[in-house]
Amino acid sequence: MQVAVVGATSLVGQSILELLAVRGFPAERVVAVDVPEREGETVAYGNRELEVRAVDSFGFDEIALALFAAGSDIARAHVPQARAAGAAVVDFSAAFRHDPEVPLVAPSVNAAELEGLAEAALVAVPNCTVIPLAQALQALRPLGLQRVTVSTYQSVSGSGQAAMEELANQTTALFSQRDAEVTVFPKRIAYNVLPLIGDRNAEGISDEEQSVIDETRRLLGQPELPVFATCVRVPTFFGHGWSVTVDLEKGVDAGRAALLLQAAGIKVRDEKTADGFVTPMEATGNDVVWASRIRRQGNTLAFWLTADNVRTGAALPVVAIAETLLKNGYFAVR
Repeated sequence: MQVAVVGATSLVGQSILELLAVRGFPAERVVAVDVPEREGETVAYGNRELEVRAVDSFGFDEIALALFAAGSDIARAHVPQARAAGAAVVDFSAAFRHDPEVPLVAPSVNAAELEGLAEAALVAVPNCTVIPLAQALQALRPLGLQRVTVSTYQSVSGSGQAAMEELANQTTALFSQRDAEVTVFPKRIAYNVLPLIGDRNAEGISDEEQSVIDETRRLLGQPELPVFATCVRVPTFFGHGWSVTVDLEKGVDAGRAALLLQAAGIKVRDEKTADGFVTPMEATGNDVVWASRIRRQGNTLAFWLTADNVRTGAALPVVAIAETLLKNGYFAVR
């Protein structure tokens, strides 16, 4: 089986390649593909280096599975081409997330959506800000979700390599008593927080906030669930944080809530220990969604989540979907 990773030089693309190698995905051949400007560069795949091919001239005829970690424009242009050649596609972009004909899948939440897919299927992967939140909410569904209020604290890697370079350059400039140049973000990000990610609609809701609202509802299968989100960009390089407040039908103590979260694969840090909370820095580089600061007042539960946005929130779901499709006997040798 031959696999193409499109957007291989992106942060998510590089993490996908790392996970494919580490987890032993049984590909006979992995091909790195990206925009023409990246052609000829190399990316790591296990202990090998792959030379990047240009997506504009790449043919998918021998590819069984195409994993897209590029932007929406590239996905819209080249996903149909890959599918027409017979490849299954897993896409981590916003291009198809709102298409009702395309399954939106987070394996930790709704893996059943991967059953019975048609040949050359397309699967969309949710926003990395949505997946850990939806995993926690899915765990609490037996208690009856009434309303969700979430504030996200999102690292600059969520905006890509250029955003990380901007944070680094601005930090250096400020230490050197120079002006911090602003290009990627609307205002300075170094030593600052930006309470707006994306454009705003007529109601003042940002693109990122609308994504959290819509995709969380869809993953949970609760289209009318009240979800109120505030998305904030913070000056950290990796790792997102979520402050979550959930109104429930049934009261629950913190211990019972912790057990439900643990049963859903979330690691819970004991509030009573000396290090009783988990920071984005601690969550970076592992495959875990962490919960801490679990509190309860009546039927309202509050907790803190953190996870590696690139690895756990993006690359891991893409690879996990590929593994599930393989387990379900979806791929034929091509």
